[in-house]
Amino acid sequence: MNQNKPSVIATGDFLYFAPAGQAFTVPQAGVVSNVSKPGVTDPIWTTFALGTVKKPTQDKWDGKPVKISAPMPGTGIVVTTNIIRPTQGLQMMVEMNELFRVALAGFYKSPLIMLTDTALYPLSRSDGLQGWLKRQRYDAAKGLWITDDWWVDVDVTDLATDEENVIHPKFQFEWLYSPLAGTAI
Repeated sequence: MNQNKPSVIATGDFLYFAPAGQAFTVPQAGVVSNVSKPGVTDPIWTTFALGTVKKPTQDKWDGKPVKISAPMPGTGIVVTTNIIRPTQGLQMMVEMNELFRVALAGFYKSPLIMLTDTALYPLSRSDGLQGWLKRQRYDAAKGLWITDDWWVDVDVTDLATDEENVIHPKFQFEWLYSPLAGTAI
């Protein structure tokens, strides 16, 4: 996709998740953490796939500006000379088409639900659910337009139902710092 010129883009998003503490094998054996990320072909991405996005993602940036002031030469009048934002945050909020184990664990604040688990335990997890979020955003021609790899804290804010009583979990991903995070365009 040529991103040299502004254009109107209709997109479709697919989300994948690799939870902290889980083992992976590609590109080499490791454990998921903010300094250890599975390779793009590792099966962990499909093991904990979140599915397709029902409603477009909403990326929200939050920054607290701090104005730097100094006197104008020769006048003594203090004016703003710069603005810095030392505190910043990034969130992604989505509503999904599918209900997966990660959504249930996130909503009920239970430990991660594994394939062999037959139950979940609500309100038994006090720490956040963290891991790598991979968002693949495709354009209307089904070309890969952008890929995000974010180290995130996951919160599931709602298990909404539509007119046909199909459950659509609503996720909120809070970007956390990792030296491996990035976006490919």
